Amino acid sequence: MVQKAPNREGGCVRYYQGIDMTGVVTEQHFFFKDGFKTACDCAAKCLEEPNKCTNWVWKHTFMPEDGGKRSCTLYSSPNLPTDVTLKYDLANSKGFNLLQAANNPQAGAPAPLTFLDAAGTIPDKFGVSGFMVQDQNGRQFC
Repeated sequence: MVQKAPNREGGCVRYYQGIDMTGVVTEQHFFFKDGFKTACDCAAKCLEEPNKCTNWVWKHTFMPEDGGKRSCTLYSSPNLPTDVTLKYDLANSKGFNLLQAANNPQAGAPAPLTFLDAAGTIPDKFGVSGFMVQDQNGRQFC
């Protein structure tokens, strides 16, 4: 069973508005120039990669490639709670992209807001994030 991305007929409907609940592992970026024009495009990409993606966020990343528009970032881990820190054993782990140096160990923190400015002072209520999981029978839930 394959889920659909959010649309007027339904699909994935659980998401967090104005919050980036994603983690730091297996970070993949997709931009407007790559055809990603909506949060639905981002959620759909995560659904296409159930063995790698469990979290997605549609927000301004302020990377040169985003052209001043919101972009899609996929992850394979969620945001950790404030009192949790994980150190990843890179030598004995598999199936993930390299972590940015500042993300290992991954320190828990409150889920960050999405912002309209690089300084992080103007919240973006239209930035959204969500999660996906696949059960042992291959069904996807979001």
